[in-house]
Amino acid sequence: MPLYGEGILWYILLGDCLIYNVLCWSKRKWHDKTGHWLSEYVPLNKVLGFLYLFLILWIGSALWRLDILLFR
Repeated sequence: MPLYGEGILWYILLGDCLIYNVLCWSKRKWHDKTGHWLSEYVPLNKVLGFLYLFLILWIGSALWRLDILLFR
């Protein structure tokens, strides 16, 4: 199965989304002054983290149905 650019970009965004959510949900527990590259424009927020995760998983399900992602 070939590797598509959309799949690579989705994996990068998934990693970014997971890091953003870890920083959101562990605020003041796990990190002290660590920020996210987007936190200068959009603050770390649990609702935005959940929305970001939902959108990434929704796009991932569409790419999986098109057989672009390499899960199989």
